[in-house]
Amino acid sequence: MELLISMARATLLLCLVLLWSIADPTAAQPMYTPPSDDPDPDTVLGFIVIAAGAAGYWWWKRRRRNETGRALLERSALDSGAPLRHTQEEPAPRASSSNTPSATGSVFISYRRGDAGDVVGRIYDRLVERFGRPNVFKDVDSIPLGVDFRSHLSESVGKCRVLIAVISRGWLQQSDGERRISEANDFVRIEVEAALQRNIPVIPVLVQGAALPKENELPATLKELAYRNATVVRADPDFHADIARLIEGIAFHLDANAGARPVSRIDQQ
Repeated sequence: MELLISMARATLLLCLVLLWSIADPTAAQPMYTPPSDDPDPDTVLGFIVIAAGAAGYWWWKRRRRNETGRALLERSALDSGAPLRHTQEEPAPRASSSNTPSATGSVFISYRRGDAGDVVGRIYDRLVERFGRPNVFKDVDSIPLGVDFRSHLSESVGKCRVLIAVISRGWLQQSDGERRISEANDFVRIEVEAALQRNIPVIPVLVQGAALPKENELPATLKELAYRNATVVRADPDFHADIARLIEGIAFHLDANAGARPVSRIDQQ
């Protein structure tokens, strides 16, 4: 019904404009006027009025339709008890410029750069997608000059709740047979030792077909790693299923340890 009324109004306006444009303004003018190539000013003015009226009517209808739709959406949200959604986008959170874990529920990824850097990059991206970039610590990009790197790494691990030990084929020893894990200044050894001493969850992640090291293959400070339940992250097409299992295991520990301080061996003594 409203549409019919609007159409009738528009038609009436159009008829009035046309009658006004073709009507004889004065009776004193002669009945015949010679043809002219110039457009009649009244006709031009009539078309301008018609165009302006049509544009105004279209703008009014569109604004009214938007207001009606917004009112219905808010009424529906109120009836259902759901919070109203704002159409304006909220500003994105600022990325943390620090590489140090900032949250108590963070994850530390320990790995050897030369052996498993490619797969660790994919694992890191998926963990960031799930837990957020500030809560996933992948690597020590730089250690301040003059600082004991052992203390620095131990402090970085000390700010995490879960450590992921990515074990590749060259995790124990290099291709020339030299055992890197036996070196006291080995970065990976320092990281895993710090996590075991804090008694936080340490998840061995086996990549590249590697196996979990046996107790007699590890230094005395790392022997407990041989008894930590491990998981496998394989290449495609198994990668997505494996990483989903890993994320589920990490989330379990973070939820269970939320707000709790891990007990270290020193506290147990």
